[in-house]
Amino acid sequence: MQSYSGKQVAKKFIDFCLERYKFIFISGNGGAGKTTLSKDLILEIKSRGLEVNYINMDEFVLDTKMRKSGKKVWIDVNKNTRESEYTTSFRESYYLNAAEVIIYSLNKGQGCYFKTKKSNQFIEVNALAPFTIIEGVGTAFLEKNTKTFGIFLMCYREIEINRRISRARDGEHNLSRDEVEKKCNERNEQFEAIILPERKRFDLELSSQGDYSLNIERDDLGIF
Repeated sequence: MQSYSGKQVAKKFIDFCLERYKFIFISGNGGAGKTTLSKDLILEIKSRGLEVNYINMDEFVLDTKMRKSGKKVWIDVNKNTRESEYTTSFRESYYLNAAEVIIYSLNKGQGCYFKTKKSNQFIEVNALAPFTIIEGVGTAFLEKNTKTFGIFLMCYREIEINRRISRARDGEHNLSRDEVEKKCNERNEQFEAIILPERKRFDLELSSQGDYSLNIERDDLGIF
């Protein structure tokens, strides 16, 4: 199977999508490289002298304390009833209406603003930008339309664990490997039961390798 760098994928992808699609949704499991691919796409778009909007679905996730204060009952792939904290694999963990308002405004040719969680600053979303990239697990819960292209990105469990340990996020770089694996296993069980079935709604399926190179697993529109 041929592998591509993120830059190679970005170039071929934007060549295909330019003037065809306005929205790019990127979903997939944790640590798969969704943000890395988004950065490659943004660099490719800007290298052509074009503007791009970038939105991370983390901006629409409920406050951590709020999510941990309740329990979500869900059914795993083995039909067992489970109970967990509200993670990003659950629809109820998001202010989806806020993201949908942005998409609606752009479809109507109207710009808007949203406030980031960390900096508390307002970010402008430009209606004239040819592309808006929305990335994060939660894009699986957004409605796609004819102007939307969906990318589903996955990586193997060991790659996800290594990336979670190496990055300074969620405090996982301070945890032991066993602790990270335990958290990863529970998240992946939720992901497999709730998010993975949604991948059929995405147009391109990629797998991320340890060096962040990408393999094409499914290409519905024949881009590669």
